[in-house]
Amino acid sequence: MTLTARILSLVLVVQLVLAGAVGAILARNARGAVAAEVDGSIQATRALVLASVATLIDSAPGPTLVPALAERLVQPRHAWITLYDMQTGRTLAPVSRIPRRDPAPAWFARRLAPVAHASELPIVESGNIRGLAVIAADPTAEIAEIWDDARALALVMALAAVAQVALTAAVLGGGLRPLGRLRAVLGRLARGDLAARAGRVAVPDLAPLAADIDRLAAALAVAQADRARLSRQMVGRGDQERKAIARDLHDEYGPNLFALRVEASAIRDAAAEPALRGHAENILAIADDIRRVNTALLSGLRPMAVGQLPLAAVLSDMFDDLAARHDQIDWTLDLPPALPEPDEATALTIYRILQEGTTNVLRHAGASAVTARVDHGPDGWTVRLADDGRGLGAAAEGNGLSGMRERVALLGGTFAVQSGPAGATLTATLPADAP
Repeated sequence: MTLTARILSLVLVVQLVLAGAVGAILARNARGAVAAEVDGSIQATRALVLASVATLIDSAPGPTLVPALAERLVQPRHAWITLYDMQTGRTLAPVSRIPRRDPAPAWFARRLAPVAHASELPIVESGNIRGLAVIAADPTAEIAEIWDDARALALVMALAAVAQVALTAAVLGGGLRPLGRLRAVLGRLARGDLAARAGRVAVPDLAPLAADIDRLAAALAVAQADRARLSRQMVGRGDQERKAIARDLHDEYGPNLFALRVEASAIRDAAAEPALRGHAENILAIADDIRRVNTALLSGLRPMAVGQLPLAAVLSDMFDDLAARHDQIDWTLDLPPALPEPDEATALTIYRILQEGTTNVLRHAGASAVTARVDHGPDGWTVRLADDGRGLGAAAEGNGLSGMRERVALLGGTFAVQSGPAGATLTATLPADAP
């Protein structure tokens, strides 16, 4: 159950307990009041009967006394008079001129009804018993009146309970409404939107929580900025190390290999013996193998053109070379007319993504058309490479693409590969260039 449901349930339980307690107290007091009212009515009725008999003895003597008494008397409110005529053996009852209320339900009447009792009063004239007046308790009217009051009280209490629940729900809704905003802010933070802030909250109990959330968001933003800076520094340091190694391979191994080839060629040309010329040819072949390995290492460590030429020119040269060496595939590179120059780490990443993606297409896709596009916007860079082949299959998560995914993640971007029977699409996003 929600907090609102729990509080409203508690309010309802308290209301029900209160209603039960009030009902029990009213029932106990009402039972005593009914008994007292009925007893008083019986006593008053006895006095009324005695007074009426004394008044009628002179005017209605003998056998006419009981019928005259029946005509003279009126049924009281909380008692019932029954007259027995000894002369005729008839039972007479005075008329009732008091309108009767609708009776209360039987269960309610049983709880409030006093112990039934009656009072007998002989009707005597000149020493002769002319009849008998029986006065019985009749709490029906009193109980009906209490029932009407109880129903009105129950209605008022029910309306008060409904009003209290409604007001409590309204107060809770207004007080807890900022929690929805705080939850939305936390959701945005969890999705990576570290610019989300809770701001000022009018509810005093929730204001410290909102302030804590904003401090947490600010701390996360600082931590993310530090992480992005450190990640980019790590990528940059790695690129610098590879650049230094590539420079050493180019500047040191290159001249030495050239000198080795010159010396081997001189030995081959000056040698008179065929065996010596054969050894010189072997040295030249080994030098060529070392040169090819060195060239491959240089290309793998760092493309020499990146950082020396505009990125658009480097990418265009790469696709022109692919089109020349693999003319059975339709190669398309789509670049904006005014593509800005990224920082060195971003430029190397874009180049490596397209290089690794086209290499996978050549190895696994069997495609007839490859399309690449590089875009730049306010949010950063987008690289997309698509082919119409059979997909990358198991190679979709090979070492090359996994390395690209890690590099893009270190730069704070995203990397995704969608592969299927109709081809594969590689999409990478990179944040705006670091200062």
